[in-house]
Amino acid sequence: MKKLLFCTIAAIFLMSFVVAADSLAMGGKKGAKWVYKGVTVEEIPAGVRHYVWELARPTYGSFDKIALHRFVYDPINVMAIPGLPAFDKRKVLFIIPGTWNNGSPKGSDPIFSENHFFAANGYDVYSMDFRTSQVPNLAYNQFAAAGIDVSPTGDWTYALFREDIKTCIEKTKDISKAKKIFLAGRSRGGTQMFIYASKYWQEDLKGLISLDGGGKITPPTGTKLTQAQYEAVVANFKATGTLLTEVSGYEQSQYAGAVPNAKTAVGYNLAANAPLPYGPPPDGSAIETVADLVAYGAYWAWGAGKVTNYYTPYPGGSGETFMDLDVLINIESNFTRYWPGIQDLEGSQLNAYSGSNCPFLDYDDNLADLPMIAFLSELFCPGGLCLYLPGNKTLSADATFVYLPGYGHLDVYSGTHSLEDVKEPMLEWMNERL
Repeated sequence: MKKLLFCTIAAIFLMSFVVAADSLAMGGKKGAKWVYKGVTVEEIPAGVRHYVWELARPTYGSFDKIALHRFVYDPINVMAIPGLPAFDKRKVLFIIPGTWNNGSPKGSDPIFSENHFFAANGYDVYSMDFRTSQVPNLAYNQFAAAGIDVSPTGDWTYALFREDIKTCIEKTKDISKAKKIFLAGRSRGGTQMFIYASKYWQEDLKGLISLDGGGKITPPTGTKLTQAQYEAVVANFKATGTLLTEVSGYEQSQYAGAVPNAKTAVGYNLAANAPLPYGPPPDGSAIETVADLVAYGAYWAWGAGKVTNYYTPYPGGSGETFMDLDVLINIESNFTRYWPGIQDLEGSQLNAYSGSNCPFLDYDDNLADLPMIAFLSELFCPGGLCLYLPGNKTLSADATFVYLPGYGHLDVYSGTHSLEDVKEPMLEWMNERL
């Protein structure tokens, strides 16, 4: 009995010590400290724990905060002590979220959640919340009336986000004790991944995974600007432009996430069966709920099936389409509302100088020499066209491109068959490169 009591007290002391030490871990050159926010123990998959830390970042304004999420299968860690090293230091994965994503999915089902799938399969998985997760979910024209100054977001460049990612990856390596990790990027997170790898691949990374975020060097698009022209455009943007880019249909998706079966909608009269902008759904179904309306909008938003191929039956399936309605609503209702508009300007010049270095942005100065795999939907690889484009975004000969016929963008992450078409092949690819 005394031995049991001693072990219990020792375990509590150890947990308190680890939590305190972890909370004081340095998170930036100016001395900001990571703050441990707690843990969630998942029921599905059992044994996976979700730990969260937060960190204030320069310039330490009200929005200048990021978060690090860790998903790890550690059932032996019965007291959920944060910051224990990875069980296998070869198996550490950091996933950069996409434009309006954050680091924590709404559900934990490993069939649909990459974070939970890889954690359940032995990986120490990390992701992050960008500073955009701190921006209030007001309509843009409401900020001024609420006394909220969004002008600092005009400086939220890819370079600033790159250093936020660097800070998270340093914390990831500190926790896991891994020297190098796999880095994945979802959607525009894939752009962030290549930007990060261009600068830091030699010290941090051992493999790149693009999840419908590119992989080929596409033909240049748009007008190349000189540095002076670009700086003039940026100055005008900061003075007169809309500094934050809003996800399409944000309020509708939030409503659908809260009341998916509602017979009303935001700005659309479902009861009156008002005309739909793109005509009836291609499968002949009716738009009866706000969830139906969100799915309809997602199907058409970037061209039929490009965001999600929601209405098309999965080939060889049992009548299910490429995306489940409940999963789609969970994804869209978990979006943050805004993204920095300055990054859209930077992206326009990265596209204009595609295949050659942009002279005034250091985002593509170097190509990483790392193994890479890219999973590509019809959005970025229509009809398999990307497979025939010249070049790729790694110097390594170990570059694999997986074209997913019929897949929409969101289907790659959480589609009805994304487990066998994306997650399991990605797991196999990483395991072969440990």
